[in-house]
Amino acid sequence: MLLYRRLAAVAIAAACVLPASAGAASGNGLRTKIVSAFDRVHSYKLTVLGSVRSLGVFVKPDKYQMTTMFQGKPIKTILIGQNYWTYSAGKWQKSGTATNNLDVDIAGLLRNAKSNPGAPFVAQPEQIQDGKKVGTFAYTFKNGTQEVCNYDKTTYRVTRCKAEELTLLYSDYNNPRNTVANPR
Repeated sequence: MLLYRRLAAVAIAAACVLPASAGAASGNGLRTKIVSAFDRVHSYKLTVLGSVRSLGVFVKPDKYQMTTMFQGKPIKTILIGQNYWTYSAGKWQKSGTATNNLDVDIAGLLRNAKSNPGAPFVAQPEQIQDGKKVGTFAYTFKNGTQEVCNYDKTTYRVTRCKAEELTLLYSDYNNPRNTVANPR
């Protein structure tokens, strides 16, 4: 049981602790459009690809529910604010608190960008993602770590971000089925 809790914490940390980045076209134009687009986002689905694969949901302001496959077994976790729970023996059990601020997720990236208005969103060359042209930007955090993200050029919603060896995929924005269980 303790092993599963630690693995769940590692999965959340992998999904949430690494610094993130965002980019902007000339000046703050792209930054403004992306921040504005995400002001209207209330939830999304999230796929984390790295040393393990996690699938989850984010619901504003600070709720995540993730399922991580580890050694062929699903590990379910919920993170609300800095409190996290794991699902074990048919019920949610509080497993402690997270000491990170979820930078790697797009919600964390935007939170960082808002608190650091001098950090530019740097436009990158367009890319092809799933057969479609997407915009690309880079964002560098105060600690020097950079994340590169792709976004839909019509909605300005992020579709994919990559930081170091971690890739995050985003989908199903504002879908009413995006919910996080109440672990209490």
